Amino acid sequence: MIAYARLDCWPAIRENLGITTTTTCYRELNQHSHDIDDFDEGKREKAEAAQRVLDALGDDSTLDYEFCGAVQEVGEWSIVELVKQNPDAVEVILMMDSGDTEMAEGGRSYVRRQLDLQDIGVGMPSLGVPIGLLAQQEILSEDEACANINEIAEREGWTSRNALKRIWEDIPLDCDEEPDFIS
Repeated sequence: MIAYARLDCWPAIRENLGITTTTTCYRELNQHSHDIDDFDEGKREKAEAAQRVLDALGDDSTLDYEFCGAVQEVGEWSIVELVKQNPDAVEVILMMDSGDTEMAEGGRSYVRRQLDLQDIGVGMPSLGVPIGLLAQQEILSEDEACANINEIAEREGWTSRNALKRIWEDIPLDCDEEPDFIS
């Protein structure tokens, strides 16, 4: 959610996508919001974005959070618990992943090992897909959506071919900005 809160389209995301997170992720957001370093612009931006998410969770937007069992240290565990507790209410899981997918490391791989997503009908699209859907619904223009998808990759430091390919997977748009090697 921090990656989305750093984008210009954050208001459209928070107002139009029904996002639920977990109390563990909420706690992580609180930690990030206090991790301010006046000399590190990236940390400051991340802290400000975490605070924007916390502010959205505190108002009447479509963002919400839910307690998911015992307090755990990692958000991935709580997401699995959220899906297990609410299998009919969760449609997709959105999460960043810095792990090595070939080695089955990282948050997305952990969730896939714990849940049979296909069996329970839960998708795990790239972070670009919801932005593309907002363009399909004409909430964002196609150009805005394409620029914001690239912005996620740039701000998160995703420069590898695999990372860029992953963020552009299944985007329901025809963006000029999409890297050539993805087509």
